[in-house]
Amino acid sequence: MNQTKKDRFPSPTINPSNAVLVGLIRQVDGIIALLADERDTGIESTLRRVSLPDLDCTVFALARGLQADWQTLRNARDLKAAWPAFWRVFWCSIPDIASTGVALATPRRAPAKRPVATAAHPRAFRGTKFQPPKPAQAELDLCALLLDQRLLDSFFVRHDFSTLPALDQNGAPLLHCKARTTAAFLAHAWQVTEQDLPAFPVGFRRYFLWHLRHQPYTLMLDWLTLWRALEWDGSPEKQCLLARLCAVATQQFPWANLLMQLRPARQLAYLRALLKRRCYLHAPSLFSAEQMQRLDALTENDERFALYVDIVLDNLGRQVSAAYSLHGCEVAEMRGSIERDEWRLRTSFDADDVPIDIIMRASDLAGGGTAVTLWQFCGELPGFAGFLREISWEALSNQAADTLINLSYHFFSYEDEKIRLLDNWRVYLKVFPAFHAILITLQADWQEKMAGMWKHFIDGWDDFAQLESALQDVLPLMVRLCRPPFSATADYSYTLINMIEPLSPAHRAQLPDLDLRIWLSLERACRRQDDTGLLVYGFCIFSTAAPAIAFEAMQLATDRLWHSVQLLGCLSYERRRQFMAGQLKTDWFTLDWQGMQVEEACRLLLRMSSEAGLDSPLPRRLRAYFEGSEHLSAVQIRRHCKLALSRLPAVRLQAFENAIWKTIDAPFQLRDYSVSARHALRLLAGLDSQTDSNRKGLRKFLKQAGKGQSLSYLDHPLNQAWYAAHPRVAASLWSTGLRHTVQLGNDELTLAFEHDPFEILMLGSYVGSCLGAGGLCAYSAVACLLDANKQVLYARNAKGKVVARQLLAIDEAEQLVCFSVYPQSVHEDLLAAFKAYNLAMAESLGLRLYLGNEDDSYDIPTLLALGWWDDGVWSEQ
Repeated sequence: MNQTKKDRFPSPTINPSNAVLVGLIRQVDGIIALLADERDTGIESTLRRVSLPDLDCTVFALARGLQADWQTLRNARDLKAAWPAFWRVFWCSIPDIASTGVALATPRRAPAKRPVATAAHPRAFRGTKFQPPKPAQAELDLCALLLDQRLLDSFFVRHDFSTLPALDQNGAPLLHCKARTTAAFLAHAWQVTEQDLPAFPVGFRRYFLWHLRHQPYTLMLDWLTLWRALEWDGSPEKQCLLARLCAVATQQFPWANLLMQLRPARQLAYLRALLKRRCYLHAPSLFSAEQMQRLDALTENDERFALYVDIVLDNLGRQVSAAYSLHGCEVAEMRGSIERDEWRLRTSFDADDVPIDIIMRASDLAGGGTAVTLWQFCGELPGFAGFLREISWEALSNQAADTLINLSYHFFSYEDEKIRLLDNWRVYLKVFPAFHAILITLQADWQEKMAGMWKHFIDGWDDFAQLESALQDVLPLMVRLCRPPFSATADYSYTLINMIEPLSPAHRAQLPDLDLRIWLSLERACRRQDDTGLLVYGFCIFSTAAPAIAFEAMQLATDRLWHSVQLLGCLSYERRRQFMAGQLKTDWFTLDWQGMQVEEACRLLLRMSSEAGLDSPLPRRLRAYFEGSEHLSAVQIRRHCKLALSRLPAVRLQAFENAIWKTIDAPFQLRDYSVSARHALRLLAGLDSQTDSNRKGLRKFLKQAGKGQSLSYLDHPLNQAWYAAHPRVAASLWSTGLRHTVQLGNDELTLAFEHDPFEILMLGSYVGSCLGAGGLCAYSAVACLLDANKQVLYARNAKGKVVARQLLAIDEAEQLVCFSVYPQSVHEDLLAAFKAYNLAMAESLGLRLYLGNEDDSYDIPTLLALGWWDDGVWSEQ
């Protein structure tokens, strides 16, 4: 089928400003220019022929004047008048010589025949009006002379140079020049004898001689020697690219001479990269022959060599040494990661010290995928090579080594903060030895915990000027947490840093001596990933706003503090920040409780607790004393008041929690409905105002629940429209599901679709995934409530506790798509039960079970929901 104009792809356009003049050649049709073009797709691999009148003056400024000289020679009748033009053309162009070596012949004119006399007219044409033609005159065809070197040399031999001397390229007479041939004039320009001139191959003469005719003789010989040494293999592209290089960088011959270090099959790749990256503009000493040999020997794959040489030359253009780039290419080749790490190898940083042996050792320990990263950091982070040498890699576990390597990313940035991060890096180099000395003394599992805490601490610490002094107190705490009775697998994430950084130096100094029960309680609070995330979010605001109160609560109301901070963490960031700002203005936070008289403080505490709807924190006898119904001695009063005030941190946090619940539950009044209802409120509080967060759908559901109305979205028109569009899906069966019972050890588990909407919303929190309250994808839990094409499958034990869950969905092609089973620690027998349920469900529905083939796909749209996280089909299905 013929393509229409709209169907055709536009051809690459030539950029005239980047066209390079390779030579001006004299031919029968006139002077033509050989141009090496640069298109928008790269350097052209062939030369373009352009007649002199059409040549852009930006490419050759003398084009118009030279064309005028050529016309002068065409019309010349007087040698003297055309003499300056003759020599300008002679020096500004070279004659074309065919590859056969046959010179062009000068066209000749045959003289007119002499009329024959007759008897009637013995003197031919006397007495008649007809005049015989005049005898032919020899024409002055200077263009023909310039086209044929033999004719030109013959002309020079006959010419009287004493009368009309030869002119140089500047138009000055060559008074003492004894040259009588074209070669002799060229030898005179090079200041050598004619016998010293070598024989010029046709290709060299045509594509190189024009640029080299005014260069030093030794430079011309260098190019000629290179020409003769190259194995052309009939490669016009290589000849074209080398000619372009000679034209743009005639005196930078060492760049061209590096071709001799390469195998013929790779010379073209080098020329392409050299011209593309314009490295010929830099000093040739930046890339040595020894380095080119190393690069050539690096790989047997020609395509990969082309990529490596392009990377090295590309980096040279950014003032990155070839030695550093070569180290990177060597590391990538050893790891076989060039396709993945090419973007890292193209860098603007440089380094003199790259300990490749240590890089490979550390990379092997961390899993083999970080070698190029470590090479990269040698250039980006000052002193990184020494940092690598100081680490006892053999003493580290794989995970600990990987953590230390990944931590280096914290100090790298392309942004304006680069200077600040480099300053932080220098501080890090000072504090690292103390940490390292401790780390290598620990066993593997404790190393991993210690390295994880260290990473989160360094990542989260803002004021690096105070880091060194802070670590004097924090490092002993880390050591304490990395031995029994603490768990080696506990992950505090960023909880510790958010707790500790806002504290005053005086409070931080007390951390190592705090009761072990505080930290054991924190471990219990961090046993689930989503709970840890809530602590991180909550402490980010609470500790920063009220560090002294947080430190006091750690000691006097430990468990209540974790609970309160987790509840605060359920709020979205902006709501969290605004709520905390409001709480800081309340009497609970503003009053100087320590400066009050104890009795006054206790009376105030009793009143504020009552106003907040809390149980009295005062002992019964103290309350009776305040009411006047009981008498207490001064000692008893002090003792009871001390006890009451010791409860202040817990009471303050209880009031704080009540204020949060009042904020999130006021429109619904569902707090006392059930545990799952309270979870739904917390889930809503964490959804931001973005349109795809499903906040509107969940809010409407909770309002209906608060009014005692229907809690199902199945009757919504959008869900009903989906059922109508998929008549094969039996609505009753899909909405009800199957019920399977399996025996797993001593437990009897039941697998069934969940129908309680509040329980559906807990699919993330039950298994500690990111779909739980405070998780990054909490909005996706709401989508499972709103959309009819998604169902939540729970496995519950005999007590009704959820032990595993799975999400099932029907896609637009009416396939049953089954997602991963959570948590990831599910027993294999239970996984088999989920697989059996999936197969039975697909068979009951009469639908195909999607198996995740590479040539297959699925499409599960959102119906009523505005956002949903698809974490991929179950790979074990």
